[in-house]
Amino acid sequence: MMVLGGVLMINKRLLVLCVILTVLAATLQALPRLLGDAFAFAAVLGGFPIYAAAHLHWAWGIAVYLAAAYLSSIVNMGEAMFFICSNGIIGLSLGISANRLKNTYIRPVPSVLAVIAMLSAVNSLFGINIFGYSPLRTPLQQVLILFLPLYIYCLIFLKLAIFADDLLHRHIELDTY
Repeated sequence: MMVLGGVLMINKRLLVLCVILTVLAATLQALPRLLGDAFAFAAVLGGFPIYAAAHLHWAWGIAVYLAAAYLSSIVNMGEAMFFICSNGIIGLSLGISANRLKNTYIRPVPSVLAVIAMLSAVNSLFGINIFGYSPLRTPLQQVLILFLPLYIYCLIFLKLAIFADDLLHRHIELDTY
């Protein structure tokens, strides 16, 4: 995106790519609902299109994230909430941090904290016991228990997303200006 003479100039190739990424993210998130639990792994992949869009530009990432969440809510509100609180926010935060944090092992930290914050918000605001009836009552206890497993998950997600993003840029010439 670029502003030229007060007019917002949008690269049409990027716009089409982001529409495709939005539909892909929503479709991957909806597959378990549409085709059965055997396709539950596809929902995990729904964050990769968000990462690709956010890696191009943070505004594209947010737009794709919100549009995919909306499309997912049309199919199933539960899947949309899962997307918003987990894989979608992981893809968005990792994609945004791609241009800001260069160390691969530091980049998952904001994503982990975002997911823990989202899960805690769902737990306290909506009364949905994500953590069950365990002794994880305080936010500090939740962070301490969940940080390492989520960090490993986000690191693996990041490594796979970097690989997929490199393939995308190798086969599609994208002028992001």
